Amino acid sequence: MKKEQLYIFKPIILLFLLMSGACIIAKLMHAVEYGVDPLVVFVANVLLFFIAVTGLLLQLMAMKTANPYAMVRGVMGSMIMKLFILGAATFIYLQRAGTNKSSTALFISMALYLVYTWIEVRIAMKLKPPSKHGGN
Repeated sequence: MKKEQLYIFKPIILLFLLMSGACIIAKLMHAVEYGVDPLVVFVANVLLFFIAVTGLLLQLMAMKTANPYAMVRGVMGSMIMKLFILGAATFIYLQRAGTNKSSTALFISMALYLVYTWIEVRIAMKLKPPSKHGGN
């Protein structure tokens, strides 16, 4: 991967490091006592990071082809991947946690999903700006 391509992942890496640091600080400050399980947020952060990087890589590969539908397939594939992986992770967590589940951590994870998705869309829009005539 070229250095320019690594540079586009900078916002996602910064968010990942920021949230990982916040999880470590929350663990040290005993956030579990306040209803937030930092481990759940950390695992969600790791999953979202890898999903966002994979989604961007799919979109980068799709942009290199001349087929205009490749980009649509890349975006849709990324969305389907997110749906299944995050849905399965949530289901597994809720089954294993039982009554000890941290709904606050799940809501924080949902907010993280929105932030990662927003950053991923912004990066994709900067990589391939819309054409004036919609490609016609």
